[in-house]
Amino acid sequence: MQPKILRFDLKRSYITLTSALNPEGIVSVNQICSIFVDKSYCTDNPWKDVVDWCPSKTAVVFMTAAKNYAFKETDWGKFFISAGIGESGEDAGCTINIGVFVNKGLNVNGLVDLIRTITEAKSGALRDLGYKFTGTVSDAVAVGSLLGSEYFIGPGTELGKRIAHDVRSTIVELLSKDQD
Repeated sequence: MQPKILRFDLKRSYITLTSALNPEGIVSVNQICSIFVDKSYCTDNPWKDVVDWCPSKTAVVFMTAAKNYAFKETDWGKFFISAGIGESGEDAGCTINIGVFVNKGLNVNGLVDLIRTITEAKSGALRDLGYKFTGTVSDAVAVGSLLGSEYFIGPGTELGKRIAHDVRSTIVELLSKDQD
């Protein structure tokens, strides 16, 4: 099985923290690689497949069986979302992957705060659509920023509100396509 592989250039490097399959740790990335597999995809070692299909050491690598995705550039940065869900949220092949990269200097605490902000936005989008779960079993997130010292980018900040709105509305848009 050869998956569909899409790459998105971030046009600069971002210090990144992620729960995606690759890379590990806090690293600098300059692109997103999204691997779209068939719903029948099953393996004990997805990390090997990720490295084989998307060998870059400077890319956040997401994997999904979802069909719908968006990559958007904004005045605050760039973001990528792929979104699909099963009826219960327990289908590992259908995933909500979110990568948010801000043109602001954050420290590690700020990156963690950004994870919270986009996770809450995802949960809100699912609630908006009437789901009774807050995510799927295989969701992944990646956040990145310029090197800096800012601690807060939560939904109580102006920038955090804008990011949360953009993420939430994009997830609703993508998942609504599956309901049509």
